[in-house]
Amino acid sequence: MEIMEKSRETGEDTAAEGRIVTRDGKIKILTMTFSYVSAKDSWDGKDSFYSIGIDITKEREEQERQKTALQDAYQAARVANAAKTNFLSSMSHDIRTPMNAIMGMAAIAQANLECPDKIQDCLNKINTSSRHLLSLINEVLDMSKIESGKINISLEQISLPDMIGAVMDMCLPLINGKHQQFQMSIGHINHEHVIADGDRLRQVLMNLISNAVKYTPEGGTITLRINEQYSPNPKKSQYEFICIDTGIGISEEFLPHIFEPFSRAEDSRISKIQGTGLGMAITENIVRMMNGTIGVESKIGTGSKFTVSVPLEICGEEEVCTEELSGRPVLVVDDDRMTCESAAALLVELGMRGEWVLSGKEAVSRVVEAHNAAEDFFAVILDWKMPEMDGLEATKAIRENLGGHVPIIVISAYDYSEIEEQFLEAGADAFITKPLFKSKILQVLQLFVSVDKEDDTGDNEEEKQTGIEGKRVLLVEDNDINREIVIELLEMNHVHVDSAGNGQLGKEAFEASAPGDYSAILMDIQMPVMNGYDATAAIRSMERDDARKIPIIALTANAFTADAAMGYSAGMNDYLAKPVDIERLLDVLQKWID
Repeated sequence: MEIMEKSRETGEDTAAEGRIVTRDGKIKILTMTFSYVSAKDSWDGKDSFYSIGIDITKEREEQERQKTALQDAYQAARVANAAKTNFLSSMSHDIRTPMNAIMGMAAIAQANLECPDKIQDCLNKINTSSRHLLSLINEVLDMSKIESGKINISLEQISLPDMIGAVMDMCLPLINGKHQQFQMSIGHINHEHVIADGDRLRQVLMNLISNAVKYTPEGGTITLRINEQYSPNPKKSQYEFICIDTGIGISEEFLPHIFEPFSRAEDSRISKIQGTGLGMAITENIVRMMNGTIGVESKIGTGSKFTVSVPLEICGEEEVCTEELSGRPVLVVDDDRMTCESAAALLVELGMRGEWVLSGKEAVSRVVEAHNAAEDFFAVILDWKMPEMDGLEATKAIRENLGGHVPIIVISAYDYSEIEEQFLEAGADAFITKPLFKSKILQVLQLFVSVDKEDDTGDNEEEKQTGIEGKRVLLVEDNDINREIVIELLEMNHVHVDSAGNGQLGKEAFEASAPGDYSAILMDIQMPVMNGYDATAAIRSMERDDARKIPIIALTANAFTADAAMGYSAGMNDYLAKPVDIERLLDVLQKWID
């Protein structure tokens, strides 16, 4: 009415925009023009208003669409600009994690220049961390690749123990730096070799663990659990990776946004913690591309639990013990009940008898009790960190009561170099590192079966065979004098010998040979260019049948059982300590050469 009244007062046309509802319920937007005509000018002598309505519904809808699009584009540009500015101004923890491992291992190597084995171990870990860092840099710098989710999956056969080992090499320096407790539980893993993208799966675990470390205060606890579960596909198993921390937790409001790129909770407790908000977004992207799922449970002040479940194609058979190990009793000693139960279950699955106790004192009492009842344990697997009586004291006590009758295997932290010497002096026979996969347990226990068999056959000199005469072996030894001695001794016994000066040359010599040329390989351990462990692993990985069958026997100055365990892990069949005893060498060659 005001618009019409204005038209009458001014004598000029007025216009207004309005909405009407048609009979069929549709809303129309009209432009209404009003014109006033006085009574003296009107044809009927009355004051009149004339109006015209033009339908502009489509025009207004198009304008609104364009306005919304512009607002959305502006908002997206503003958010992207802020996120990328924050990204460039802060160092991602995803990059700092492997960098920390590289710097830490470099410092350890510098402090142990007189120890080639320690330097080699550090270099291997630096290499692993460097490759992970490179993959992260490729991910992070290619922003378009991350934002579009175009991440490729490259499938290959991987070893879960090796992959977990690589993850721990990079994460333990971070965990130790904050004095946190790390626990790992391996469930019923029946297949340790799977088909997957090892780099991507390792990246997922790295993101989960490093996030847990970052948001968990000093002295907190971080737990990683791994389980193999049933899959309806007979060629696959469902693998579950669970990371639990006792950190600050995530608010209920932020949980739905945890996997969004560049998102970070607005929380004063994390304002000083660097991060870009990319880690979880990349993790979810990778898990989805593996046809898996990732979920999170969290409560403020209590901690968080991330669960990743991915279907992986299995390859290889389940680990089973040999006839010599079947039914043998083994005692597991650890103050953590979960570790005990898990290890005992693995032993049972291997066909052995697993028992456990929760303290060093109980272990000593149980071992003595079994010995007095003539039911000795085949071996004792003993944790070294326990309250009251630790692993070292328990080892000494067992040796005082039983002498060297029962093998003692020490469960150590991932790197047992700091405790190795004192435990060996106390009477320990071998070391096994967490996590306790079936293959690790089996390889170490198999050592003592081999020793028993050697002791049983040592006195039967009259049963020796001479079937190795005329055979050809490859000797890999870097020391000229040692090489000359072994060649002379073997050729005196009618065994032909070819030699190589280091592990790399040995690998190349075998690679260049025809199948059947060599009946065995004698492998030194400490060599330049490539050591014996790496050379053995390289030969075993070759795409030829005899690479997996040819006997590889270590010739090493490292005579400890723990060193032999490393050899078996690399793929060696047996080991001999230097100086070389020709009779013993001939016996071992006879044992392994058909």
